[in-house]
Amino acid sequence: MTELDFTSSSPINSTACGASCQESAETKGFSGFMAGVNLADLIQLACLESKDRQLIVLAGHQSGQIFFSKGEVVHCEAGDKSGEDAFYEILCWEQGTFKFLEGTTDIRSVETPWNFLLIEALRRKDESKAKGKDKSIITPEVLIVDDSKFFVSRLRTVLQEKLDAKIVGEASNGREALDYLSKSTPSLVTLDINMPVMAGDVALKHIMIKSPAPVVLISTFNESQAGKIMEFFRLGAVDFLAKPKGEESWDLFANRLGKIVKNADKFQIKNVRRARNPKPASKRRSPGMPADKMVVVVGGYGGLLELQKILPSIDLLDRCGLVVYQEMCPFLVAPIANYLEPYCPFSLNELGSCAPLLSNQAWLSYIGGKWKIKSDESGAGIYCVEEDCKFDIGEALESLATIFSNNLAVVVLSGADISIAQGLQHVAIADGKIIVQRPESGLLSLPLMQLDAMGLTTDFMTPEDIAPFLTKWIKGEL
Repeated sequence: MTELDFTSSSPINSTACGASCQESAETKGFSGFMAGVNLADLIQLACLESKDRQLIVLAGHQSGQIFFSKGEVVHCEAGDKSGEDAFYEILCWEQGTFKFLEGTTDIRSVETPWNFLLIEALRRKDESKAKGKDKSIITPEVLIVDDSKFFVSRLRTVLQEKLDAKIVGEASNGREALDYLSKSTPSLVTLDINMPVMAGDVALKHIMIKSPAPVVLISTFNESQAGKIMEFFRLGAVDFLAKPKGEESWDLFANRLGKIVKNADKFQIKNVRRARNPKPASKRRSPGMPADKMVVVVGGYGGLLELQKILPSIDLLDRCGLVVYQEMCPFLVAPIANYLEPYCPFSLNELGSCAPLLSNQAWLSYIGGKWKIKSDESGAGIYCVEEDCKFDIGEALESLATIFSNNLAVVVLSGADISIAQGLQHVAIADGKIIVQRPESGLLSLPLMQLDAMGLTTDFMTPEDIAPFLTKWIKGEL
């Protein structure tokens, strides 16, 4: 049997499901967290215990549910399929999250015994793999927009040979790109900032208005461009990559671009709501005593847009500290911190070794920085660790939950990696706040939906509502 990476959650209401189901008002027993669970094993468990159960499965943009009663599978739904077809569809999914609830349904769409269902499902799955018919694999289609023939040639090679993407068009300026996008929408657009005829910023504005598509900026970088790059993110750009300068940097470039290409079909451009141009803070509080409350913000793709809405509106009130872990290129951290600080009512700096967690002090780091959190009688701080140590943001959240307990609030923004789930478990156990951006407002909403499926959310909010909520929490009004 194929091992899957599914995660359980505590029971929650699921009335949004297609079939009518009821959950007991007071569900007794344990709730918890599991990973690496086999769906077939869960089905056997549900049938052997002979109770009324509902298994809800989320895999990518797909969702399904299986109902059990008296030791048998009685009803299944997956998209527009129901009955045995839906059961086989769900069992073919490789990874995702699940909820295992008490639940019933009046619908009976399955009559075959569960053991025969499992045998047939696994046979179909093996047969599909043997024929190479994995319908979940979609070849990303990319439009390259750049006036450098040399760079376009190298980028084309990376996309086709290393990232298995299909080049569907090439444009040397923004106007040519708009002509192409008026006829077709690719999975991803790579866009240079500086081009003749129509520059990247003008092109991006027109793309987002007339032909919305995921856009990744690929351009030569210098620190003076930080404000311009943030403007691109406010317009809805997915990410920024610097053009490589040597063979080693081409490998790093390909690795980062690969992550974007992998998520190309999951970006929800329609969810992007432009951020207003920030205004300089009227007053800035200086770093003070060790923080007695702490806010941690974790953001992925789309997070840099949302940070511009959230950070300038938070008041740390001489009691709270702030740490931001954001998916971005490492060399962007210092320029973006320098750009955002004048708009924030607190000190904002790039995270460095021996960074104390003080009130009115915010630290910004890219996800992947190698940090360790320690505390003693003088307070808590973040320290750089050895180069061969892999940073684990879940471990950081666990440490912070131990130090701050219920005085810790974690904000999870668009595109945050689902690997933080285990760390969030520790935050939940410590009775800390876990605020998750509403999936319908995120550029990359799948991880947000998965966290919901795990039952790890205390509050769902739009980015515009997060800062006022945090300020009240810091004041002790919540």
